[in-house]
Amino acid sequence: MVATEAVDRIESARRRRVDRLKAILWRVGASTTRAEWAFLAFAAAVFVFHPLATLGRYVDLVTPFAVVGAAAIVLRALGAKTSAVALALAAGVAYVDGHGIHLASDAIHSENPVGEALRVADFWDEHFSHIERHLGWIGLLAAFCFAEAAHPRRPAALGPADFVAAAMLGFTLFTSTVEGGTWWLALAGAVAFTAWALHQRRPLVSTCAAAFLLASLLIAVWAIWQGGVPQFSKVGFL
Repeated sequence: MVATEAVDRIESARRRRVDRLKAILWRVGASTTRAEWAFLAFAAAVFVFHPLATLGRYVDLVTPFAVVGAAAIVLRALGAKTSAVALALAAGVAYVDGHGIHLASDAIHSENPVGEALRVADFWDEHFSHIERHLGWIGLLAAFCFAEAAHPRRPAALGPADFVAAAMLGFTLFTSTVEGGTWWLALAGAVAFTAWALHQRRPLVSTCAAAFLLASLLIAVWAIWQGGVPQFSKVGFL
């Protein structure tokens, strides 16, 4: 009898914990908009696929499909108007073009060219392609925020999905721009998106601002640690 009562109490306590967890998850889901879920998917796409470059060029071919596809989902969830779609289209082309140039020039670079061939391959691989791709990436974020601005203003309080998206996006901005030598774009983005968020106070632009601020903080820590902002591959981290 005592054993049975103890089992019943344990089972009752377990059910209460499960019910509380379900209630928490329901509140999170109910408070998260379709656009926030879509943006979380976009942040997850760059978080997962950007590091794939370390696994080889053939694997990295998937990256632009995942990122641009996720961007289209965000725009659809936001009901983006023509101006936001036009900006996203231009940014998406820049992102895909930069990514493609990087893959092609990196393949040439890996064959150890010399002389003028080395100079040209280095320019397209280590400089132009990184800048174009990351400008396209930031342009996509700006397009999302412009699309959000076309809707009636709602409270800018960030929910759990926004914080997760900001963390994934901020960390990926840090790793991608440091390794790409475009960390200054992340710092400029932090200034621009923070000013934008302070002016409009909307959830999506606030999430982007938080991501850029996180990236800037991580860049600052890296710079202090290394005495500069070297690429991870130059100091043996990749």
